[in-house]
Amino acid sequence: MGRQPGKGGFGIAGGADIDRKTSGIACRRRRPVGKLRIVGVGNFGFESVCRFDIDGVGGEKNQLYAGENAIMTDKVKIESKPGYYSATGYKSARMSSSDGLSVTQSTGDACMQYDRLTLINQSRHFYRNNSIYNGMIKRAVSYIIGNGFKVQPTTKGRGSKAWNELAGKLWIRDRRRPEIRRLLSGSRVEKMICREVIVAGDTGVIKTKRDKVYLQQLVEAEQIAGPRTIADGIKKDEVTGAPLLYYVAPYSKSGRLTRSKAQQVSPENFIFITDPDRPSATRGVPACQSAFPMLHRINDVCDSEAIAWQLLSRMAIAVTREDGPSLGLAESSQDPNANGTELTGRLTEIGYALIYHAKPGEKVEGIQRNLPGANFTESIRMFLRLLGLPLGIPLEIILLDWTQSNYSQSRAVLEQAYQTFMGYQEMLEEFYYREIYNWKIRQWIAAGELKNRPDKYSHEWIKPTWPWIDQLKEAQAYGMKVDRGFTTHTAVCKSLNTERDDVIALRSEEVTSAIEMAQAIEKKTGTLPQWQLFAGLDPYKSKEEKEKEEKDILADSDKSEAKPAGQARPDDNTKEE
Repeated sequence: MGRQPGKGGFGIAGGADIDRKTSGIACRRRRPVGKLRIVGVGNFGFESVCRFDIDGVGGEKNQLYAGENAIMTDKVKIESKPGYYSATGYKSARMSSSDGLSVTQSTGDACMQYDRLTLINQSRHFYRNNSIYNGMIKRAVSYIIGNGFKVQPTTKGRGSKAWNELAGKLWIRDRRRPEIRRLLSGSRVEKMICREVIVAGDTGVIKTKRDKVYLQQLVEAEQIAGPRTIADGIKKDEVTGAPLLYYVAPYSKSGRLTRSKAQQVSPENFIFITDPDRPSATRGVPACQSAFPMLHRINDVCDSEAIAWQLLSRMAIAVTREDGPSLGLAESSQDPNANGTELTGRLTEIGYALIYHAKPGEKVEGIQRNLPGANFTESIRMFLRLLGLPLGIPLEIILLDWTQSNYSQSRAVLEQAYQTFMGYQEMLEEFYYREIYNWKIRQWIAAGELKNRPDKYSHEWIKPTWPWIDQLKEAQAYGMKVDRGFTTHTAVCKSLNTERDDVIALRSEEVTSAIEMAQAIEKKTGTLPQWQLFAGLDPYKSKEEKEKEEKDILADSDKSEAKPAGQARPDDNTKEE
């Protein structure tokens, strides 16, 4: 038995003679080792020290002590270095080494150099063929983009109001067909870009000009590829790592990427949108790539269950009768998957049924219809919940199933998902929307459609809001925040994806029109009706009555929320079992 220098632990050898003061393991005698058994274990500090009895040759007892930095004596002593962890540093590192795991050390770009394209291909395959992955990505994009971001120019000073209005109108005009093929609207281009970032990890937009019109050319992640000396398609500064050139390769007529025809695009004319995992990484990988192995297995399980249901849904009939084989021969056809021409390999197809012709005494037993398993539903729900973790999407959004959640639970999980969606919104605003808006402002000024101003780039973005779980509660919460001074009317309008100026202008027109209608009726009939009737307002309830009604609604809602999830609530259209 001996200890290898520089390594923890011990191993059995034919014999050993090791310095007892420098080694954590030693034998008293150099002789073949017999039986080995542990007779005592003690923990001292961070390291275990064990005493072993060895049945040596001749029936002699030899004692051995094992432990990092333990001093060999007839009695166990505490390590000479209290607090010393181990030579390998961390237990997890020792376990990975013992399990045969090998971890490489390299930059973020080097780690994804060989596997990035494979991951992108897998992601696109799942998006095309897997309904769970496809629905999950589409749901995330719909939350992040909605109907598109709305710009609000915010220049100040003389003539700013007219300038802001004109800039907003020009933006709406250019969003009708902003891309070079003229196939997609502005909102669909934005959804395409967002989807590419999630599915492929990054994407690009080339600022182009065709027929005196400035348009966007969308670039897929695979197209950002250059010569073999520049594997990731981006030439970078050797010191800072900042991009100096982008290489964009076209697709051939057969759909293959032609790296030899890659064109160079300067950073000024290229918008690169990426979400790297490390500071040393330039390119991104699919957002859900860590869940791909699980998605493979979930897909196989669902396919297997569906096939099993399909087989069990067919009715198997065994026909046993006198002279059955000869009669069945004329009534059946050869099974293409059977070997030989035996009658026992004959099948009769009747729609979705199979008739098997057997000889007397033969028996056909069907599989019991006990699929899916008792825990299949709960198991698949748990795996789908884990599948949504990389995007922060809860199970309820993946399955569009809210039957097992009440308002409070739904609100809690959605708040977590909203944090992820807000992160993507901020990334797109910073790296795409602002770049495109500033680029357009320069075009409009150069074309004489806008006047140049010092604050021409000043603007804000109105981002899409999330769908309401309970519209009444949301509206009451907004009203209470404004009443208490916790927010402003402008902020509430932005959260509803509207502009306060537009809301006030429309409301002013409605109120004015309603008053004029009421006055016209008074002139005709001599009776003045409540003008609120013509503005969509309730003219009959006082402020106190409205507050009481809101409190009653909230009290009823709180009672319903007190019930555990899964039970029917008063407003449910379901029956309790």
